Amino acid sequence: MALIEQSASELRHRVATKELSPPEVLNAFIAQIERANPAVNAFTATCFDEARGTARAVEARIMAGEDVGLLAGLPLAIKDMSLTKGMRTTFGSLIYENHIPDRDDLVVQFLREEGAVICGKTNTTEFGAGNNTTNFVFGPTVNPFDPARTSGGSSGGSGAALAMNMVPIATGSDTGGSLRVPATFCGVMSLKPTPGLIPFERRIYPFWPFQLQGAMARSIDDVGLLVAAMARDHSIDPMSYPRDRADFLDLEAADLKSIRVAFSPDLGFAPTSKMIRRVFDDRVGRIQDLFGRADMAEPDLTMAGRVNWVIRGLQYLGSQKDHYANHKDKLSPNVRLNYEQALELSTEDIAWAFQEHGNLHREMDRFFGDYDVLICPGATVSPFPKEDHYVAVIDGAEQATYVAWAGLTNALSTTGNPVVCLPCGKDEEGMPFGFQIVGPRRSDAAMLKIAKALEAAFAGTPDLARPVAAIANG
Repeated sequence: MALIEQSASELRHRVATKELSPPEVLNAFIAQIERANPAVNAFTATCFDEARGTARAVEARIMAGEDVGLLAGLPLAIKDMSLTKGMRTTFGSLIYENHIPDRDDLVVQFLREEGAVICGKTNTTEFGAGNNTTNFVFGPTVNPFDPARTSGGSSGGSGAALAMNMVPIATGSDTGGSLRVPATFCGVMSLKPTPGLIPFERRIYPFWPFQLQGAMARSIDDVGLLVAAMARDHSIDPMSYPRDRADFLDLEAADLKSIRVAFSPDLGFAPTSKMIRRVFDDRVGRIQDLFGRADMAEPDLTMAGRVNWVIRGLQYLGSQKDHYANHKDKLSPNVRLNYEQALELSTEDIAWAFQEHGNLHREMDRFFGDYDVLICPGATVSPFPKEDHYVAVIDGAEQATYVAWAGLTNALSTTGNPVVCLPCGKDEEGMPFGFQIVGPRRSDAAMLKIAKALEAAFAGTPDLARPVAAIANG
């Protein structure tokens, strides 16, 4: 197996035992970035000279017998929604086209402290608005399995970089599916955490279940490793809480026969395409016997789409007011539309949304009294054309907003439950298909263990295993 195909966990072990040096690992991935990035446009900025310096410093510390951290010598990509000191950070917006931060985001600081070798930034939608990674600064990041289609968004740059073996681990963020849609579309893994697991100091409203930092990788063990490096209890985030990062390391696969699972193709309301429903039904039929109990069931999330749209609007009113007032002509259609429609919300709309938000939380709590895990598709459609900012029509039904088509992901953002994305072969169009594995709040590690057991089960069946892009190795 080529070095760039090896998991982050394996590379970490080989670096720690001095079988590989951090510069050797880094140079292999740099060569792959230079070879593969022109095909997909995943990276928006690179810092190879700085990365080589970091790799040499990590190597020196390892040779001196020091504990360098969980990610010692591992190349890492940072989504261009995170501040990186001295490295261009645009948020995918012309407004910040030449922005060079003078500090790191907290999570980037954590990753540096754990010995990660940051080698660049990955593309995003403008301010993370939407599920097609394209913007006026860098253009589209295309899908590694079909360059005519999107990689998903808004963490599509990270998803494509992983699928193309340009890095072994990458960061992402999620408001309504921005970790999960690109993970699904690119055939990789991710964790949208319970709010507060990974602290974030720039959330527009501190007590807010959205704007989450998360991990993306090519194996469940690697997702756990990256989460362990990112997850800390920190006073700057009022939702942060104590956790033991050892829970995310050396994950033991769950005993699926002890698990009560509920399968749902649409969470009872999401506009899931007929093709995705067929693929989901096929996969359920093939894996349901792995579990101790398997039912077709879902919580009552009927109001989740509307609640999400109203609360999302409040986020845009807070974050985009100055941008809209001073740079409206530079904003993408998604951002402008979201802000303008939010201006039309009434106080009654807002009060209703907050009340229903509480009801949704209580409904999920009730549901997970009966089941240990809920599994649904990772996206309602197959990857769509890169020119489309969103999915406007599904099976002839027009979608009311630019996020309505993504009901499978934004509903689970609204409820605040942890979600692991796990690939499961390809759909009828030959594109990656995957599951969302959903659990009770703060069950992040347990969901990773369930995903690891499924990952192992899928690995032995070629049409269920994680798909690999034909151009991933040049």
